[in-house]
Amino acid sequence: MDEKDNRKYWLIAIFLFVGLTGAMIQVRGALVPTFETFFEVNKSQLGLITPVGTVGYLVAILALGSASGRVDVRRFLLLGVALTGLSLLVLGAAPSFLVLLGLVGIRSLSTGIFRALDRPTLSHLYPESRARIFNLEEMTWAVGATSGPILVTAILSQYSWRATYLVLAALTVPVFVLLWRLDTPTGTTNERSFDRSDLRPLLSEPAVYGMIAALIFVGGIESIYFTWLPSYAQATFSGWITGIVLSIYLAAYVPGRLVFSRLSDRYSFTRLLLATSVLLTALTYIAFMGANGYLLLGSIFGVGLLVSGMFPTLISMGIESMPSFSGPVNVVANVAAQVGFSTAPVIVGVLADATSIETAILVQIGLAGLLALVMIVLELGPTGTASAVT
Repeated sequence: MDEKDNRKYWLIAIFLFVGLTGAMIQVRGALVPTFETFFEVNKSQLGLITPVGTVGYLVAILALGSASGRVDVRRFLLLGVALTGLSLLVLGAAPSFLVLLGLVGIRSLSTGIFRALDRPTLSHLYPESRARIFNLEEMTWAVGATSGPILVTAILSQYSWRATYLVLAALTVPVFVLLWRLDTPTGTTNERSFDRSDLRPLLSEPAVYGMIAALIFVGGIESIYFTWLPSYAQATFSGWITGIVLSIYLAAYVPGRLVFSRLSDRYSFTRLLLATSVLLTALTYIAFMGANGYLLLGSIFGVGLLVSGMFPTLISMGIESMPSFSGPVNVVANVAAQVGFSTAPVIVGVLADATSIETAILVQIGLAGLLALVMIVLELGPTGTASAVT
C-alpha cells in the first residue's frame, strides 16, 4: 500500500472507531432506565456510571497522551480497539450491577487508549488541515452518538438490552482488521517525547492556556445540556416532545461540525471562536429568557450548532501552536474539558433543588458569556493572529 492510500485508510479506521465511541456513550445513557429495573438499583447507584467511566477514560488519556512520542502508536491503537471490543462483549453478560460498573470502567479505559492517540496521529497525517480533520472526526462522533439511542430502541423492541453490547462489539471487528493491515502512520515518529521540564513551556503558551480556560467552559456547557436538558424539557413542554429535545440538540452537532470543518480552514481560530461564542451567548439568552414552543426548540438546535465545533477547534488551536507535542496538548485539553464536564452539572443540580430547573439552567448564559470573554482576550492577545493554516 502506498503512502497516500495508507493515510486515507488510517483516516477511515480512526473515524469509524470514533463514531463507535459516540454510540457507546449514548447507548449507556439510553440504557440507564433499563439498568434500574433489571438490576433493581436506585438512582444514586446509577449516578456512579458516569464518574466510573470518566475515571477510566482519563487514566488512559493521562498515561498515554504524555508518552505519545515514546510508544508504538499502531500497536496501542490496535490494543485499544481489541480491549474495547472484548469489554463490550463481556458488558453484555454482566451478572450484577457491581460487575457492570467495573466493566464500564474497563471499557472507558480501553476507549481512552485509542482516544489518547487518535488526534496526535491525525495531526501528523494531516498537518496542513488539522482543524478541518478534527471537526470532521468529531462529526463522526456526533453521528454515532445520534445513532446510539436509535439502536437501543430498535433492539429493546425485540431483544434483551444485552444484545446492544453484542452488536457494538461486533462493529469493532472490521476496525481492528483494517488497522491490522495498515502500516505505521506516516509522521508519528516526529512526535517528541514529553518530559516534566516541558510542562512549564507548554502551559505558558498563550494558545494552550487559552484553550484550557475555554474548554473548561465548553465542557460545562455541554455536560449541562447532556444531563439537564431532558429535565428542563419536562418542565417546559408536555407530551412526546419532551423525549426528543436532547436529540434535537445532539442532532445539530452533525451539520455544525461539518460547517466548522470548512470555516476553520478559512478563518483564524480565535476570530472564528470569538464570533461563535458571542452568538452563543445571545442565542442562549433568547432560548432561556423568553422563548417557548417552536422558537425554543429552534434556539436549542441553534445552540447545538454553535457549541458543536468549539471542542475540536480549540484543540486544533492548541496543537497548532505546539505541533510536536500534539499528544500532551490533547491530554491537557481533555482534562480541562472534563473539569467543566464533571462540575457544572452538580452546580445546576444544587441550584435546581434550591429554586427550579428553569432558573438553574440560566447558568448556561453565564458560562457562554465567560467563554466569549476568554475568546475576546485571546483575540486581542498574541494568539489573535493564529491562522487555521500554517
